[in-house]
Amino acid sequence: MRRRLGLICVTMLSILMLSGCKKETTQSYSHTDFAMGTVTNISLYGTVTEDKLKEKEENLIKVVKEIEDKQISWRVKDSAISKLNGLKNKNKVTVKEPLLSWLKTSMEISREASGKVDGSIGLLTQTWDFESAHPVAPSAETIKKVLKEGNISGCYKNVKFEKNGTITTGKNVKFDLGAFGKGIGIDKVYEMMKKDKTISGGIVALGGSVAVYGKKEDGQSWNVGVQNPSGEQGEVLGSLKLEGGKFISTSGDYEKYFIDKKTGKRYFHILDENTGYSVDTDVKSCTIVCDSGIISDGLSTACFALGPKKSQQLLKKYNAKAIFVDKKHKVTVSKGLEFTLQDNRYKVIN
Repeated sequence: MRRRLGLICVTMLSILMLSGCKKETTQSYSHTDFAMGTVTNISLYGTVTEDKLKEKEENLIKVVKEIEDKQISWRVKDSAISKLNGLKNKNKVTVKEPLLSWLKTSMEISREASGKVDGSIGLLTQTWDFESAHPVAPSAETIKKVLKEGNISGCYKNVKFEKNGTITTGKNVKFDLGAFGKGIGIDKVYEMMKKDKTISGGIVALGGSVAVYGKKEDGQSWNVGVQNPSGEQGEVLGSLKLEGGKFISTSGDYEKYFIDKKTGKRYFHILDENTGYSVDTDVKSCTIVCDSGIISDGLSTACFALGPKKSQQLLKKYNAKAIFVDKKHKVTVSKGLEFTLQDNRYKVIN
């Protein structure tokens, strides 16, 4: 299986401060790690020593790993979501925070997107299990059985939220927040950076989800590189110029995929809940920019499946902007985004 991690690469312009402009009172620290199944990078700038920034970064990535292990990973037996999925009777189950809020937001996005992203189709996503060491395409009979038993088409409709933190679901509903998890992570890191008055600026990248906070020391905007969907890992298609407070997520057909040895067919992790297979689309990647990590993450999957034209209503609903790249190397960019194309094999068509 071939995996492509880090759909968005943070350019050196966004990580390194120009030495000629550096103030003596400002320090920086950057560290690369691994969490939520992907490469991570957190860069911090502030008015404390580099050692203190290192401690802060270590705490931030620790919290991200705790969110994965204790809350949202269905692979971890004792996580909150695994315990929820393991209940045989999900009629009026009490769900505690913070998982409750994440489920509410993910299900709202699922409804607005008419199931083009759906955090309740874990029975289907876990059947495929694209992150296993040796993924294999399920048989047609297995897919048909899962679609029927899990009421996969429109599964989000079976999830109801009631007062006092209780929810009801269909009999075989299993939650999988994989399409929202990295957004949840960058939301939390951003919240923690914002509360820390000694941090003047920072950028966090959890694979394809990025958040920028505060200001660069030289007063310039942040520059975030967008991965070339047909290039090597870290090969930049272009760059986004952004102010602090923005969240960016990219979904693409090259992130997690495999070629089935028996059939030779290529399958990737963004699934169509009506067919049970990878979505049929001309889009190679979709990048979302908005004011929330969980929303940017969820919308990048939904809009990837919908395509540029059908995504407009959803983008408007969440005040989000998008960059679509198709298989013919055409790039569609929402008005208002400062995007600079850097690969002359592609063409911006709007």
